[in-house]
Amino acid sequence: MAQARGATHCINGGKIGDVAGAIRAIVGAAGPDKVFETTGVKSVIESAYELTHADGTCVLVGVPQEKVTINTLPIHFNKVLTGSHGGDARPHVDIPRIIRMVRAGRLSFDGIITHEFALGDINAALDLVRSGKAGRVLVKIDQP
Repeated sequence: MAQARGATHCINGGKIGDVAGAIRAIVGAAGPDKVFETTGVKSVIESAYELTHADGTCVLVGVPQEKVTINTLPIHFNKVLTGSHGGDARPHVDIPRIIRMVRAGRLSFDGIITHEFALGDINAALDLVRSGKAGRVLVKIDQP
């Protein structure tokens, strides 16, 4: 799905033993300038921070359920660790901009919703999301 939307490289962490090495092989030994961590998994957060370039930014989107351990010294020398609060969306600005991009053919959401479920099947929807075999899942609240 990412490649269909323009990603130049994709790495399946479940199939590669050294994810950090694979990423560095693509972007260079210093690591990526920007890293977005979306899982909230302690070990992934720690790896994402370590992988981020010394002058880079690591953005935590996922919320961990346990304490995360990082070396804070790089923060004193330009590395940035920050969290995302709902993407800092500005609906009155962002929604019209997105609509303009879609209408201009610069952005497409086609194919992002891979599955649809009735509200009564929410447990099956959650199981599918947890399996990692879905894009976005739509739960139709008006259908029992």
